[in-house]
Amino acid sequence: MELKPKNYITLFIVFFAVLIGIQGYQLYNTYQLKQREVLALVKKKLDNIDDSNLIFDHNLLSKDIARDYYIKLVKKEITEDGLKHLYQIHAQKTSNELTKYVDSVFKPLGMHVILKQEILGIYYKDAVKPLVRGPITVYTTQGAFNHPMELSTSKWVTEKTETNKIEGRIESKEILYVFSVPRKTSYEVVNLNWILFKELTSLFMSTILILTAFIWLFYRTIKNLRRQDKQIAVLHDVVDNISHELKTPVATLKIAAKTLRKSADDKIIAVIERQVSRLEQTLDPLNENQSAINLSPITVDELQTIFSDFQLCNPTVKLTVEPSFNTQICLNLTDATTLFYNLMNNAVKYGAKALGLRFEAQKNYLSIQVKDNGQGIAESELPYIFEKFYRIQKDNIHDTKGLGLGLFLVKNIIRKYGGEIKVISKLQQGTTFIILLPR
Repeated sequence: MELKPKNYITLFIVFFAVLIGIQGYQLYNTYQLKQREVLALVKKKLDNIDDSNLIFDHNLLSKDIARDYYIKLVKKEITEDGLKHLYQIHAQKTSNELTKYVDSVFKPLGMHVILKQEILGIYYKDAVKPLVRGPITVYTTQGAFNHPMELSTSKWVTEKTETNKIEGRIESKEILYVFSVPRKTSYEVVNLNWILFKELTSLFMSTILILTAFIWLFYRTIKNLRRQDKQIAVLHDVVDNISHELKTPVATLKIAAKTLRKSADDKIIAVIERQVSRLEQTLDPLNENQSAINLSPITVDELQTIFSDFQLCNPTVKLTVEPSFNTQICLNLTDATTLFYNLMNNAVKYGAKALGLRFEAQKNYLSIQVKDNGQGIAESELPYIFEKFYRIQKDNIHDTKGLGLGLFLVKNIIRKYGGEIKVISKLQQGTTFIILLPR
């Protein structure tokens, strides 16, 4: 079963949507893969940074010192805010140096990475509630975190036994201090999206190119199919017009033939000759082969006769020829007749009430302008009007009879003489044909 054009368009939209889905899925998977590769590389390099690095020496609150402060906190010798303030001071001391170090590792790779470690809470012995609530920053690089990712988590357990004398007694008491400190190290690749965009630019552009080419090819295919349908319709119309044009001379020839059977008559023979000539004139344009150029150029009188005969057949059309023509042109009589009659008759067919011809001698060319005030030609039709069998598509294609060969023959004649033809037209404003012929 043959599908209608609308069905083809629907199928195209469905397949195109599927193609977009496939391409989008591939892009997404590639994005995820590249992201994992970048993050894996960052993690690998960050694993080399730990608390034992020289960057942290004498700047961070060391574990032993931190534990002693925890004990003081239990003894209420310092406050929770005081402890947090100590961590803040030490984190600030290392921030600049740590930032430079991290940048030295990642900037050559085109990455901007920030890093921080936090204490989530400080727990004393087996207490459920923390002695100090987190987060407390242990160290950090410069920069604000928007989407931090976890690098590692750990729990630091420290203990210390202290001997305290009992007031008023000789004996002493040993007290065991045990602290559990969960910690988390986070990082963020600030320019991650830009890195991934650069990595995927070529893939993204190739995807866009494929989709664009797919749309363009479909558009061209549909356009060509519609144009072929249009040409087929025109060819059908040409056949109808040929049939219409042949009916009269054939019918006349039949009558003439019957009359000749009864008696020979010179008038009947003349009728037959005229009808045969009419048949030849109807069928000659269908022949691709053009006759050889007759080198005898048309005379001024012969050219004026063409215009006079046209005016005689079209008395309601105002025909002006300016200036008064007295320059010889290279066209022979047959070609000139075909050229001017086709241009002028076309103008009348499509509503012209006034027709102007202007001849202007230039340096190497003779310029001929044929201007009318007819219906004009749509811009979309202009590229095709000189094609064989092409007829301007109106609301009703049968409004004007013809084979669609007139302008085709005009262009071939001008090309045969080494000239050029241009057309300027606007709907409802008329049409101007500009012909340049070698002098």
